[in-house]
Amino acid sequence: MMTDKEGNRTGLSSETRVCKKAFLLSFRGAFSLGLYFMLLSTSVALSQEPEEGKGRMLDTLFVYERYITKEKDVQAGAKVTKIAPELLDVYQSRSLAELLEGNTAIHIKSMGLGALATASFRGASPQQTRVNWNGVNITPVMAGIFDFSQMPVFFADKLSLYYGSNDVKSGTGAVGGSINISNAPEWDGRTVTTLSGEYGSYNTYTAKALVRYGTSRLSMKTRAYFQHSDNTFSYVNKVMGNEPFIERRRDADYSQFSAMQEVHFRINPRSVLSAVLWYQKGDRMLPQPLGVETTAHEDQKEDNFRAYLGWDFYGEKSRASVKAAYIFYAMKYGKWFDNPGFDPSGTRNSSHSAHLSGDYSRRLLPNLLLGTTLTYRHDIANAESYRDTNPDNWKIDDIDFTPPEVEAPLLRHRDILSWHNSIRWQALPWLLFDGRGMLETVDWKKPVATYSLGLVSSIIPERLSLRASASYNFRFPTLNELYWRPGGNPDVLPEEGRSFDATLSGSLPFLEKWILSGEVSVYAMLIDNWILWLPTDESARGGGGSVGSGNQWLWRPQNKRDVLSSGAELTSKLEYKDRDFRGSLTFNYSYTDSHTRTKQTADDGSLLKQIPYVPRQKWSLRLDLSYLGAFLNFQTTYVGVRFITQDQSYFTYPYNVCNAQAGYTFRLGRVTLSPQLRADNLFNTYYESTQYYPMPRRNFLGSLLIKF
Repeated sequence: MMTDKEGNRTGLSSETRVCKKAFLLSFRGAFSLGLYFMLLSTSVALSQEPEEGKGRMLDTLFVYERYITKEKDVQAGAKVTKIAPELLDVYQSRSLAELLEGNTAIHIKSMGLGALATASFRGASPQQTRVNWNGVNITPVMAGIFDFSQMPVFFADKLSLYYGSNDVKSGTGAVGGSINISNAPEWDGRTVTTLSGEYGSYNTYTAKALVRYGTSRLSMKTRAYFQHSDNTFSYVNKVMGNEPFIERRRDADYSQFSAMQEVHFRINPRSVLSAVLWYQKGDRMLPQPLGVETTAHEDQKEDNFRAYLGWDFYGEKSRASVKAAYIFYAMKYGKWFDNPGFDPSGTRNSSHSAHLSGDYSRRLLPNLLLGTTLTYRHDIANAESYRDTNPDNWKIDDIDFTPPEVEAPLLRHRDILSWHNSIRWQALPWLLFDGRGMLETVDWKKPVATYSLGLVSSIIPERLSLRASASYNFRFPTLNELYWRPGGNPDVLPEEGRSFDATLSGSLPFLEKWILSGEVSVYAMLIDNWILWLPTDESARGGGGSVGSGNQWLWRPQNKRDVLSSGAELTSKLEYKDRDFRGSLTFNYSYTDSHTRTKQTADDGSLLKQIPYVPRQKWSLRLDLSYLGAFLNFQTTYVGVRFITQDQSYFTYPYNVCNAQAGYTFRLGRVTLSPQLRADNLFNTYYESTQYYPMPRRNFLGSLLIKF
């Protein structure tokens, strides 16, 4: 909900003081907890004799896994979060947006279930988040924003998050961080079929199937996924009228279908050939914000096709890989009105991308590893602005109107060539250095250099370690920012990002069956030339080459923000493991101070103000319990106050959402069955992730998984 600063000046100042006190208490508590945990780990570990063979922990950084993996290895000093396979299994019927929002420090801005959901790291923008699939960038080349609501967790075998600007090997763009999705083969030679169906509130249903089969040298997987929801949930409308009232969401239904085919062939014990095809199709309505009477209707249809071909070689001292990929994206947007006097409109956009890369690394000495990567990418974007030219739709009150002329589609090409080099040097048994540099040229212009430097120190082998990094990265403007009609700005500059962070990680087994682990991170990021779409008094034709008449306010991308983002992140996990019973309690906390540090104009009210939609505080707590075949998990997520204007005159209230899931797994002969029940938003919280876009209240879903 929105609150006017002018109308609530006294209340806001009081609440601000309360928020400041709450932050100080929360931050001190989180820091104290992390410091206490690290000191406890240190004191206990120092009192123990290290086990034989565990003094060379850092050597594992040079060992390549003997199975195919296409994740781009990141700089060793960077903070990396790997999502546990058990957590991926729990979220199989949900989107990647839901998993990241409830279990990581990443902030998700969502416009509703099935609607646009973006991700941002550490106070950066969604455009500064990069998404890689099997080491290939799949972030849309036109908008530069990945929609995580359209990415089912079902298609990810591995998921890892790279924080800060450290991911320079896979190219530029990850100023805030990157999300890496991977597919992995299984060489056990078994044939396994998994079928699952789920149905719940608002006529929401999901069906998915996975079949894997092969031999000791061949691994194949076939996956199919379909989800639909009418999405007609009820909510409290506090915007229209003097009194709040309950109404149902309209124009929010969606459907999505996805299929993937994987083939992995082990040519010999050291060489693997892989091919993956992935198709996604989505059709969704775009709901109107609260306060807008629904007289117009919007629909968006999307098609994604991705193809990957890769060869990986694993030697005793070297590793080589070659990757080729093709990515196609098409989007059709339509808008129509209840009043036939208004003409329908829409746009069609599509893009094609080809990727080719070669990677080679070699251990020259037992403590020295060198690597080099050459990557070429070609993007083609076809952007079309059009109106409905069917003459039947231009006949009003028996009068024939002339349909508008349609401009030819705008075709744009982009070539990107990057060369990356890396060195890892283990200076001491407990100290490792990692340095990376990359040159990248866009459209064969002057190359730009990026770098990433880091170190890893094993303070106590396998108990306590320190990672630190410093890096520089940048993001070229997207094709929309350069060429969108109207408004594209060919003169907009790339965004630049410098990040510095340090992470202290520890693990402490105790009482035989208990393990306490965790990490504390601090960071700072400087982001310059931040691109914003702002109004400018230009003609539509002059500003972007599109049809327009006279001067009018036109929105164009401009470099209008320099940002300092700093903060701290805490993760801790307490685990108990017995033969029949297992339990874990996971806590995540993040504090983010992301604000502008320069004035763009004399009356700029955004100086030193929090970046819109970036909460200063976010935390989550997750409890997982399992006994024999029964399991239960409970999760609660808190998102703090988020300002929605640059001068902090309006804000959204904080919210806390709780989810629960329970199930039981048992066998009937050779068939494994697992009925499950899920309750989302358990305590019926009203909240908005995006201003004026309500999220679903309490809802239930039941599912059945069959495996044989």
